[in-house]
Amino acid sequence: MKEKLLVLWTTSECNLRCKYCYASAMQDKQKMSFETACKALDMVGTSPIKVQFAGGEPMLNFELIERVHDYIKEKGYHASLQMQTNGTLINSERAWALKRMKVALGVSLDGTADVNECLRGGTKLAVEGMRELARRGVTVNVNSVVTAQNVEKLPGLLDFALYLGNVGGIGLDLLRMTGRAKDNQYGVSQPSEEQLRTAIISMHKRSMDIYEQFGRRIVIREVEEAKKRLSAGQSSGSYCYASCGRSIVVLPDGNIYPCGSLIGRQEYYMGSVDDGKFTSVSLCGGKPGKCDECKYGSICPGGCPSRMIVNYSGEQQLNSLDCVLKKTAFQIAEKCNYTMNGGNKSAESGSDTDKQRTFPDPQGSSQDTGRRTSRAV
Repeated sequence: MKEKLLVLWTTSECNLRCKYCYASAMQDKQKMSFETACKALDMVGTSPIKVQFAGGEPMLNFELIERVHDYIKEKGYHASLQMQTNGTLINSERAWALKRMKVALGVSLDGTADVNECLRGGTKLAVEGMRELARRGVTVNVNSVVTAQNVEKLPGLLDFALYLGNVGGIGLDLLRMTGRAKDNQYGVSQPSEEQLRTAIISMHKRSMDIYEQFGRRIVIREVEEAKKRLSAGQSSGSYCYASCGRSIVVLPDGNIYPCGSLIGRQEYYMGSVDDGKFTSVSLCGGKPGKCDECKYGSICPGGCPSRMIVNYSGEQQLNSLDCVLKKTAFQIAEKCNYTMNGGNKSAESGSDTDKQRTFPDPQGSSQDTGRRTSRAV
């Protein structure tokens, strides 16, 4: 039985005001009840599930996270837990709890301290939270939203990650033009294709330099995914759980959508946990015709379907940025594989088994290439 992704929108509230936040499009500020969470779990608990805590800022409803963990154990559901957080609410006690519950963590950082403070705020608290996790031996991954305002400074994020000491990898997420990012009302816009391409190449180079100089391996998610797809030699899965109909996002009021980016769009409403059932929705619309002409077309998962929907008016630019992100990652991965086959496997084939490899996606759907398995909580 294939694994499903259950996103529990623990709260629509947040303690930060990121300039590009798509979740700000939600008007009602609510917290999910334990009863609603249990109903959601019971609907999908017969399958292996990946439970992702999202929001808003999920840590604002931390009691629910702990109760969900205990409920999963009580019911014997086969589940793994993950969370995307801004990291600002993690103290010593909560760091221990997150380790005990084996929650895979993605922390949102958009660059070095000055860049992150400009776009997101709360940098000092986020760093303190990550240090609390580091003291308990918890490795996290960083997710960054790529904008024209931070793209040229993203390579510096590798050094910031080295300084923090417990970052296993960095993932890149392209902007969704909704919420505060809509109409550029907060001065945030998409990068150019060349800016994005240069940033990915520079980030990978800095990643390799750090490995050679300090023995620390901080991977770039998109490059790692490309390596695995190249090794498989064929397409090994959909872009995400939502694109193949195996994702449900449950809001605090119990309403269900396929992806966090599509909340409130009536045409994607799937039902309610109060009804005890939902209609599965797949976002897979096929790849653009130009993908047939690309050398990576047979192994590339394509672009994010929800971004194509949300950014419809700028579809051409969106498709090009998704394409640049994937194609550049494949080109880097191809060179890495060439180096490995030539006998130099030092930095490219390290097997840091102590580092978590789960990248919770800030938009409510994780990369699914058919290789991940659940673990019992």
